[in-house]
Amino acid sequence: MQSPIQTEKCTSEDELFKQGWTKQFLASGTRLQEATESYASLGFDVHLESAQAKDLACSECQPPQPSATVEGWYVIYTRLRPDSESTREEDELW
Repeated sequence: MQSPIQTEKCTSEDELFKQGWTKQFLASGTRLQEATESYASLGFDVHLESAQAKDLACSECQPPQPSATVEGWYVIYTRLRPDSESTREEDELW
């Protein structure tokens, strides 16, 4: 599997939300690749951020520093592309 490519680097999750991104979930390996390809095929832009210890739900899994990155794991963010088919189909429904 190729290493995921991150888009524009943001300083905070709040900044991503302001830009229209929606947080989906954490993934690594094959699951990460499948999810990014699936979201892209559905008409979404995909943004990956390196996962940090604070992103883990399990406190036992967290490294000592909450800001430490968790190697190989990424948080997936998506936003609908303006020109995607999903937008046009949704407009037709309403």
